[in-house]
Amino acid sequence: MEAIEASKKTILCFGDCNTWGAVPGLKKKRFPQYVRWPGVLFKLLRTRFRVVEEGLYARTAILDDPIESAFGIERNGARILGAALASHAPVDLVIIMLGTNDLKRRFAMTAADIAAGVGVLAQRARAPEFGPEFMAPPEVLVICPPAIWEVEANSSLTFKGGREKSMEFPTVFNRMGKDLGVPILFAEDFIHSDPADGIHLSAKSHETLGQELARWVLERYGNS
Repeated sequence: MEAIEASKKTILCFGDCNTWGAVPGLKKKRFPQYVRWPGVLFKLLRTRFRVVEEGLYARTAILDDPIESAFGIERNGARILGAALASHAPVDLVIIMLGTNDLKRRFAMTAADIAAGVGVLAQRARAPEFGPEFMAPPEVLVICPPAIWEVEANSSLTFKGGREKSMEFPTVFNRMGKDLGVPILFAEDFIHSDPADGIHLSAKSHETLGQELARWVLERYGNS
């Protein structure tokens, strides 16, 4: 049993409210573990992979949020990624799904800037000290988030202009991935933000995303 556990590869899922599992339209309510996409991924891969959840409500890629960082909770992904990697090392694959909270009006970021910020995290994640045998960089997969909807249920003024920017995500994330040599999974190809609040994913979307990720992982790693 110990040999089987030792042979498992580790996947770190690093994201925001849509990794944390926020329920659309219900403030600070969370889906159960095996409804959330990292939990779905674990159920499908559990015999060969260890899946670690590192999702946080309101997390950004590289931005400090003076409003959401109350009670000393660090929301800036760039400030915590290294600690998360070190905590769970050695890590074989890092899945990053961020960018949605960076759309908030107060940050005044372009879609290209947001993608570049996620790219910074992708580069940092490839540090050799966090990967296999503590000698090789982890692999990285970036999930391009689906477009949002501007609806009153999720404080439309907070995300004013965000839908238009989010619709540019596939183009700018694709460019970032090519520039850095990082694979991109485009969530919009198979899921959409729930119209209940325009930001979060439904239980069905979590299930679909987990299934698509499991397919990607198995295609990448085969029988290794």
